[in-house]
Amino acid sequence: MFGFVINKLKNRKWLNLCLLMGVALFIALFVCHPMFEKGAGNQILDRLFTDHATQQSEFPARMSREGTYAVADYPDSQSVLDRLSGYEKKWTEYVDINKVSSQQLITLSGGRADTEFGGLNHYFTIGYLPGLSEYADVVKSQTDTATFECSISEKTMDHYGLVAGEKIYLHVPDGSGKKEISFVISQICREKDINDPYWTKTLSDMGDVIFVSQDVFDEMMQYYSEDNISYSDFLMLDYRQINTENASLYDGYMEQFKEADKLYNDNIRDTLERFFTQQKTIKLMLWALELPCLVLLILFIRMISAQILSLEENDILVLRSRGATKLQVFILYLQQSGIIAFAGCVLGIVLGYIMCRAAASTDGFLRFTAKDIGTYRFVWQMLVYAVAAAVIMVLFITVPVWKKSKDAISEHSRGRISKKKPLWEKCFIDVILLALSAYLLYNYNKQKSTLAISVLENRSIDPVMILDNSLFIFAAALLCVRLTGLIILLVDRLFKKHFSPAMYASFLQLKRTRYNQGFLAVFLIMTVAGGIFDANMARTMNSNMEKRIVYNVGCDAIYNEDFRLRIQKNKDGSVSWMYDEPDFGKYESLKNEGICDGVTRVLEDERVDISAGSGSISDAYLMAINTKEFGETAKLQSDQNDDINDAHWFNYLNELAKEPDGVIISSNLAKALGLKVGDSLNYSRYVPEAVDDDQIYASENAKVCAIVKGFPGYERYTYETDADKNVTEQEKYMIVANYATVVEKFGMTPYSVWMNLSKGKTVDDIYKNLTSAQQLIDENKNSATVQITNGMFTLSFILSLIVCSVGFLLYWVMTLKQRELQFGIYRAMGMRMREVKAMLLNEQIFLSFLPLLAGAGIGITATAMFVRLISIIYLPQKHNIGVNVYIYQSDMLELAGVLFVAVAVCYVVISRLLKSMKIAQALRLGEDS
Repeated sequence: MFGFVINKLKNRKWLNLCLLMGVALFIALFVCHPMFEKGAGNQILDRLFTDHATQQSEFPARMSREGTYAVADYPDSQSVLDRLSGYEKKWTEYVDINKVSSQQLITLSGGRADTEFGGLNHYFTIGYLPGLSEYADVVKSQTDTATFECSISEKTMDHYGLVAGEKIYLHVPDGSGKKEISFVISQICREKDINDPYWTKTLSDMGDVIFVSQDVFDEMMQYYSEDNISYSDFLMLDYRQINTENASLYDGYMEQFKEADKLYNDNIRDTLERFFTQQKTIKLMLWALELPCLVLLILFIRMISAQILSLEENDILVLRSRGATKLQVFILYLQQSGIIAFAGCVLGIVLGYIMCRAAASTDGFLRFTAKDIGTYRFVWQMLVYAVAAAVIMVLFITVPVWKKSKDAISEHSRGRISKKKPLWEKCFIDVILLALSAYLLYNYNKQKSTLAISVLENRSIDPVMILDNSLFIFAAALLCVRLTGLIILLVDRLFKKHFSPAMYASFLQLKRTRYNQGFLAVFLIMTVAGGIFDANMARTMNSNMEKRIVYNVGCDAIYNEDFRLRIQKNKDGSVSWMYDEPDFGKYESLKNEGICDGVTRVLEDERVDISAGSGSISDAYLMAINTKEFGETAKLQSDQNDDINDAHWFNYLNELAKEPDGVIISSNLAKALGLKVGDSLNYSRYVPEAVDDDQIYASENAKVCAIVKGFPGYERYTYETDADKNVTEQEKYMIVANYATVVEKFGMTPYSVWMNLSKGKTVDDIYKNLTSAQQLIDENKNSATVQITNGMFTLSFILSLIVCSVGFLLYWVMTLKQRELQFGIYRAMGMRMREVKAMLLNEQIFLSFLPLLAGAGIGITATAMFVRLISIIYLPQKHNIGVNVYIYQSDMLELAGVLFVAVAVCYVVISRLLKSMKIAQALRLGEDS
């Protein structure tokens, strides 16, 4: 039996190889899912931990416990430290992650103290920090054996005005009253590396602690009547070992730690909570993006398996006539499909791994890079998915055989060409699905703002929103098949009397097979339309993201200078303050060195009050600029239609340059306060937050000289998240003033340095810690969501080209083979080869060219209808630049070029087959059948 199956496969080796290709691609795309999901999940986790470290300025994977122990239970420091180490050991028994570092601090409450050189009534805490000598450098030192030695931080030194060698007289309770203990400052310390994970709590955070040795600390415990010792224990773990496999398990353990121990805390669970939400979104996105491609491959496999089954229909009838039961025939073909599925499974796993790695390496549509994709590795779930996909393929290929296994040979006489109208056409399924798609589109468009907020709140997306475009394409394809059939009947009715014999035979064939050939039309339309939509969706997403980033930055690179704030308390109780401006000349020299074409100061303040008439605005955004330098440096990224402002933004700079006390305001500010060009307003600024949170120190009157909708670096919309993690949209109001005027009226305050890089220069030519538009674009391209989208759209587009080309060529070649007898009869009746070719060309026009054109039209229509809606997933924020649809000619030309080559090759192959066809052999074939 097995040998018989192998021979059957060999007899139609090319068809079975094409079927194997389809099955392998289907399984490959299937096994991509777990690898992509796990890889993207690990990438998200790594990004979340890194972002947490950057935004919160703390180590992102930290377990901690803070509290007090009774001195009666723990008589010395070592017993306390051992207890803390026991907690760490218990935590890591369950959360099996390598320890990066551990910081343990124990303290006694201390008391009031005087210092040798006049300091009175200070408060100090006595502490023991085991890692102080290992992780801190000694800045100054001086010993004194007559008293207890202690160490202090530089901040403590500056704050209390202490020096090395100075004595501290600490008044501590000893049970009978107060006792004075003398300490000498033997060391002044600073962190060796402030970025070391050990310094989760820095020396600056321990500003009132005087550090002593363990022996001194134990001795101090004898002097105190305090009942408790305070402690803090911070355990830093290697967050790189937390991945998609163990994240849920570790999260559960940490929840149990918190329930069992109220003093336990960590900063990991919040990160994992955000991860689980994003992971759910990633899963839904992957399925939504993969499903259309899987359906396309199923159509391809169905087309080839149907061709094979059609060719082997006589073989099935022969087997049945010789006594084989339907079950035996079914088992025979089950073995045949099982062999193909097994081979496809092996190839699919390898191909899926390669496809996933290739998709993960993209940083744009059809742009493959050599970037690090180490998080995308082989996972065991790929084997499970491969087996599941193989079983699906076996059933999909084999089940139709059961229907073909009829008991009576006479049933074969019912004809191979179905003239029965398909169910979908009878029930107007195409119209119903099209209406459903339109309704969903209308409903989602009405909920755009709600959907955008949902995305910003990291809630799960609705996958139907992504799949609606595929539903539209499928329904439109069915409608085009219906319309194509009507066009064929209409043309036949109008011109039948004028047809040549060849053309009459062609239309007769079209009318007889239009229901059977509809499958090819649907396949072609969905392939072309899907490829166009994927390309346009990816291009639109990437282009809009890049344009928004460039607009938000406003120039090539920005450096935020460090300004030193000096605060002085006056005798009358008032506070005076002043910023020290760094040397700006080092940036101006960049122009002389040819690194920058423009450099300018930009003073920014987001705590400005503006009033005009009876109206007022709080927390407005102030920019102070030098108009000439700013014009040479800044860039205003316009949208596709260049309609952000009514005129070029240089005109507004010119108006501001004419008015020293003038200001440019945003259009929303003008609307809120009822302002127009020439009106006056007043704006006020607050003292630095380090001095006072809510004190205005100066105001200035200004004249409105221009009103703009967009300006370099100005984002009109911002989003705030409350304690319940609900996101609300806020409008930002902008005012732009002259830099010299602002400094004169308000004094020197921190500014950022904006740079316009010379051609061929990058931020690496200046400083490493610059903020540049290109860096932000690169970070955005490497985000998991964008990477998945670019990767899947790229794969879908490439698979569309391959499947469409192979499917189109194969279908027509097999159709020609099946009609070999018919063409032989036509030739025997006197029809010339030229007429046979004309007949086939006419059929291709209606069955291939029209569907291809319809696919292009449907793809462009789907782009116009759905791209802006789906972009909400990637661009949920409102912005000065609206979402514009981008259609790249290169993508359309690539698709058209591949299809043209496929059609040309198909026509050449058909022509050669017709030339090689022998009339006598074809007629003899008819007699044998």
